[in-house]
Amino acid sequence: MRYDYKEFLKALGQRVKKLRKERGLTHRALMTEHGFHLTQLQRIERGEGVSVPMLLRLAETFGMPVEKLIAGLGVIADGEIHPKKTRE
Repeated sequence: MRYDYKEFLKALGQRVKKLRKERGLTHRALMTEHGFHLTQLQRIERGEGVSVPMLLRLAETFGMPVEKLIAGLGVIADGEIHPKKTRE
């Protein structure tokens, strides 16, 4: 199994944005209630770099294991990127 890091970041950003909206959270709520910085959130949702500690904080914020947060993102199979569908 291989991973495409750029695709991983892009898909993670999309997933974070989707989870945030599904839970009715605004950037402001994540900033005030969970201690994120606006620029951090914007970078993540745009698919820019993310650290392991940030992944852990996001998983905690959304109340899920980090494995579920990143499941199937950026996976390359047969030379093509295949985002695996996970139950959220």
